[in-house]
Amino acid sequence: MLLKVKQVKKETTDLFSLIFEKPKDFNFYPGQYLDYELEIDDPDGNTRAFSISSSPTENFIMLTTKYGITPFKKALARLKPGVIITASHPAGTFILDENTPAVLIAGGIGITPFRSMIKYAFDQKLTTPMILFYSNSDDNFVFKKDLEKWREKLHNLKIIHINTTKQRYLSFETIKNSVFNIQNSIFYLAGPPKMVDFFEKMLIKEGVDETDIRYDRFDGY
Repeated sequence: MLLKVKQVKKETTDLFSLIFEKPKDFNFYPGQYLDYELEIDDPDGNTRAFSISSSPTENFIMLTTKYGITPFKKALARLKPGVIITASHPAGTFILDENTPAVLIAGGIGITPFRSMIKYAFDQKLTTPMILFYSNSDDNFVFKKDLEKWREKLHNLKIIHINTTKQRYLSFETIKNSVFNIQNSIFYLAGPPKMVDFFEKMLIKEGVDETDIRYDRFDGY
Protein backbone atom coordinates (compact mmCIF):
# COMPACT_ATOMS: atom_id res chain seq x y z
CA MET A 1 0.00 0.00 0.00
CA LEU A 2 1.28 3.47 -0.89
CA LEU A 3 0.84 6.39 1.51
CA LYS A 4 1.32 10.06 0.64
CA VAL A 5 2.52 12.44 3.35
CA LYS A 6 -0.02 15.20 3.85
CA GLN A 7 1.44 17.01 6.85
CA VAL A 8 4.32 16.79 9.33
CA LYS A 9 3.37 18.02 12.79
CA LYS A 10 5.62 18.59 15.79
CA GLU A 11 3.62 17.46 18.83
CA THR A 12 6.15 18.11 21.65
CA THR A 13 9.91 18.63 21.87
CA ASP A 14 10.32 14.84 21.67
CA LEU A 15 7.42 13.72 19.47
CA PHE A 16 6.12 14.32 15.98
CA SER A 17 3.26 13.08 13.83
CA LEU A 18 3.16 12.18 10.16
CA ILE A 19 -0.28 12.64 8.67
CA PHE A 20 -0.96 10.69 5.48
CA GLU A 21 -3.74 10.89 2.94
CA LYS A 22 -6.19 8.08 3.58
CA PRO A 23 -6.43 5.66 0.63
CA LYS A 24 -9.87 4.85 -0.68
CA ASP A 25 -11.50 1.86 1.05
CA PHE A 26 -8.84 1.82 3.77
CA ASN A 27 -10.32 0.23 6.89
CA PHE A 28 -8.88 -0.76 10.25
CA TYR A 29 -9.79 -1.28 13.89
CA PRO A 30 -8.76 1.27 16.56
CA GLY A 31 -5.55 -0.01 18.13
CA GLN A 32 -4.05 -1.66 15.04
CA TYR A 33 -0.70 -0.83 13.46
CA LEU A 34 1.04 -0.54 10.10
CA ASP A 35 4.53 -1.59 8.99
CA TYR A 36 6.27 1.31 7.24
CA GLU A 37 9.09 0.84 4.74
CA LEU A 38 11.70 3.46 3.85
CA GLU A 39 14.43 3.32 1.20
CA ILE A 40 17.35 3.60 3.61
CA ASP A 41 20.38 1.66 4.80
CA ASP A 42 19.76 0.69 8.43
CA PRO A 43 21.56 -2.20 10.19
CA ASP A 44 18.23 -3.17 11.76
CA GLY A 45 16.35 -3.16 8.46
CA ASN A 46 14.26 -0.62 6.59
CA THR A 47 10.84 -1.53 8.04
CA ARG A 48 9.26 -0.59 11.37
CA ALA A 49 5.83 -1.03 12.92
CA PHE A 50 3.90 1.91 14.42
CA SER A 51 0.42 2.11 15.90
CA ILE A 52 -2.12 4.11 13.94
CA SER A 53 -2.83 7.09 16.18
CA SER A 54 -5.77 8.34 14.10
CA SER A 55 -9.25 6.86 14.37
CA PRO A 56 -11.03 4.89 11.63
CA THR A 57 -13.58 7.72 11.72
CA GLU A 58 -11.04 10.33 10.59
CA ASN A 59 -10.17 11.11 6.97
CA PHE A 60 -6.41 10.67 7.38
CA ILE A 61 -3.88 8.17 8.73
CA MET A 62 -1.57 9.36 11.49
CA LEU A 63 1.71 7.98 12.80
CA THR A 64 3.02 9.53 16.01
CA THR A 65 6.44 8.69 17.37
CA LYS A 66 9.56 9.99 19.10
CA TYR A 67 12.44 11.63 17.33
CA GLY A 68 15.31 9.17 17.31
CA ILE A 69 18.94 8.55 16.41
CA THR A 70 18.60 5.45 14.25
CA PRO A 71 18.86 5.85 10.45
CA PHE A 72 15.20 4.84 10.18
CA LYS A 73 13.97 7.39 12.73
CA LYS A 74 16.08 10.17 11.21
CA ALA A 75 14.76 9.41 7.72
CA LEU A 76 11.20 9.27 9.04
CA ALA A 77 11.53 12.72 10.63
CA ARG A 78 12.89 14.14 7.36
CA LEU A 79 9.84 13.16 5.30
CA LYS A 80 8.08 16.09 3.65
CA PRO A 81 4.51 16.64 2.38
CA GLY A 82 4.05 15.02 -1.00
CA VAL A 83 6.49 12.16 -0.40
CA ILE A 84 5.07 8.68 -0.99
CA ILE A 85 6.17 5.69 1.08
CA THR A 86 5.18 2.05 1.30
CA ALA A 87 3.16 0.60 4.17
CA SER A 88 1.58 -2.76 4.98
CA HIS A 89 -2.10 -3.41 5.48
CA PRO A 90 -3.42 -2.95 9.05
CA ALA A 91 -2.54 -5.70 11.51
CA GLY A 92 -2.65 -6.50 15.21
CA THR A 93 -5.11 -7.82 17.79
CA PHE A 94 -4.67 -4.97 20.28
CA ILE A 95 -8.10 -3.61 19.43
CA LEU A 96 -10.96 -2.05 21.32
CA ASP A 97 -13.84 -4.23 22.47
CA GLU A 98 -16.75 -1.81 22.08
CA ASN A 99 -19.07 -3.67 24.46
CA THR A 100 -16.87 -4.17 27.54
CA PRO A 101 -15.66 -1.53 30.03
CA ALA A 102 -12.11 -0.52 29.10
CA VAL A 103 -9.20 0.37 31.38
CA LEU A 104 -6.45 1.95 29.27
CA ILE A 105 -2.98 2.21 30.83
CA ALA A 106 -0.49 4.19 28.74
CA GLY A 107 3.16 4.90 29.33
CA GLY A 108 4.71 7.74 27.28
CA ILE A 109 4.37 7.11 23.54
CA GLY A 110 2.07 4.19 24.39
CA ILE A 111 -0.75 6.72 24.22
CA THR A 112 -0.90 6.42 20.43
CA PRO A 113 -3.30 3.44 20.07
CA PHE A 114 -5.46 4.91 22.85
CA ARG A 115 -5.79 8.19 20.98
CA SER A 116 -7.28 6.12 18.15
CA MET A 117 -9.62 4.23 20.49
CA ILE A 118 -10.86 7.30 22.35
CA LYS A 119 -11.44 9.37 19.22
CA TYR A 120 -13.34 6.42 17.76
CA ALA A 121 -15.46 6.11 20.93
CA PHE A 122 -16.16 9.84 20.80
CA ASP A 123 -17.20 9.85 17.13
CA GLN A 124 -19.30 6.69 17.47
CA LYS A 125 -20.86 7.96 20.71
CA LEU A 126 -20.03 4.72 22.51
CA THR A 127 -21.57 4.44 25.97
CA THR A 128 -19.16 1.79 27.25
CA PRO A 129 -17.30 3.01 30.38
CA MET A 130 -13.67 3.91 29.64
CA ILE A 131 -10.88 5.17 31.87
CA LEU A 132 -7.41 6.24 30.74
CA PHE A 133 -4.40 6.26 33.07
CA TYR A 134 -1.71 8.17 31.19
CA SER A 135 1.77 8.15 32.77
CA ASN A 136 4.56 10.37 31.49
CA SER A 137 7.93 11.51 32.85
CA ASP A 138 6.97 15.20 32.51
CA ASP A 139 3.94 17.38 31.80
CA ASN A 140 4.24 17.13 28.00
CA PHE A 141 1.28 14.81 27.58
CA VAL A 142 0.80 14.47 23.84
CA PHE A 143 -2.82 14.84 22.62
CA LYS A 144 -3.83 16.24 26.04
CA LYS A 145 -5.97 19.08 24.65
CA ASP A 146 -7.83 16.79 22.27
CA LEU A 147 -8.33 14.09 24.89
CA GLU A 148 -9.73 16.58 27.40
CA LYS A 149 -12.00 18.09 24.76
CA TRP A 150 -13.44 14.67 23.93
CA ARG A 151 -13.73 13.79 27.62
CA GLU A 152 -15.93 16.82 28.25
CA LYS A 153 -18.56 15.48 25.86
CA LEU A 154 -18.02 11.75 26.32
CA HIS A 155 -19.35 11.38 29.84
CA ASN A 156 -18.47 7.69 30.14
CA LEU A 157 -14.76 8.58 29.69
CA LYS A 158 -12.47 9.41 32.60
CA ILE A 159 -8.82 10.50 32.19
CA ILE A 160 -6.11 10.52 34.86
CA HIS A 161 -2.74 12.08 33.97
CA ILE A 162 0.27 10.99 36.03
CA ASN A 163 3.58 12.85 35.94
CA THR A 164 5.92 10.19 37.38
CA THR A 165 8.57 12.79 38.20
CA LYS A 166 6.21 14.65 40.52
CA GLN A 167 3.80 11.91 41.61
CA ARG A 168 3.93 8.33 42.74
CA TYR A 169 3.77 5.65 40.08
CA LEU A 170 0.34 4.26 39.31
CA SER A 171 -0.63 1.66 41.92
CA PHE A 172 -3.25 -1.05 41.89
CA GLU A 173 -4.96 0.76 44.77
CA THR A 174 -5.44 3.82 42.55
CA ILE A 175 -6.73 1.65 39.72
CA LYS A 176 -9.12 -0.21 42.01
CA ASN A 177 -10.49 3.01 43.50
CA SER A 178 -11.04 4.55 40.06
CA VAL A 179 -12.35 1.66 38.00
CA PHE A 180 -16.03 0.85 37.73
CA ASN A 181 -15.75 -2.95 38.00
CA ILE A 182 -12.34 -4.62 38.06
CA GLN A 183 -13.71 -8.09 37.29
CA ASN A 184 -15.86 -6.93 34.39
CA SER A 185 -13.31 -4.86 32.48
CA ILE A 186 -10.68 -5.37 29.82
CA PHE A 187 -7.26 -3.92 30.62
CA TYR A 188 -5.23 -2.48 27.74
CA LEU A 189 -1.52 -1.86 28.42
CA ALA A 190 0.68 0.10 26.01
CA GLY A 191 4.15 1.51 26.54
CA PRO A 192 7.75 0.44 27.16
CA PRO A 193 8.18 -3.36 27.63
CA LYS A 194 9.24 -3.06 31.29
CA MET A 195 6.17 -0.96 32.11
CA VAL A 196 3.81 -3.35 30.30
CA ASP A 197 5.35 -6.40 32.00
CA PHE A 198 5.10 -4.70 35.41
CA PHE A 199 1.39 -3.94 35.09
CA GLU A 200 0.59 -7.33 33.56
CA LYS A 201 2.16 -9.11 36.55
CA MET A 202 0.48 -6.71 38.98
CA LEU A 203 -2.98 -7.24 37.52
CA ILE A 204 -2.64 -11.03 37.43
CA LYS A 205 -1.38 -11.02 41.03
CA GLU A 206 -4.45 -8.99 42.05
CA GLY A 207 -6.81 -11.49 40.47
CA VAL A 208 -7.46 -10.09 36.98
CA ASP A 209 -7.90 -12.92 34.49
CA GLU A 210 -5.12 -13.14 31.89
CA THR A 211 -7.71 -13.23 29.12
CA ASP A 212 -8.88 -9.76 30.20
CA ILE A 213 -5.42 -8.22 29.70
CA ARG A 214 -4.28 -7.01 26.27
CA TYR A 215 -0.92 -5.40 25.64
CA ASP A 216 1.21 -3.59 23.10
CA ARG A 217 4.94 -3.26 23.85
CA PHE A 218 6.75 -0.26 22.38
CA ASP A 219 10.43 -1.06 21.84
CA GLY A 220 11.40 2.54 21.06
CA TYR A 221 13.40 1.95 17.88
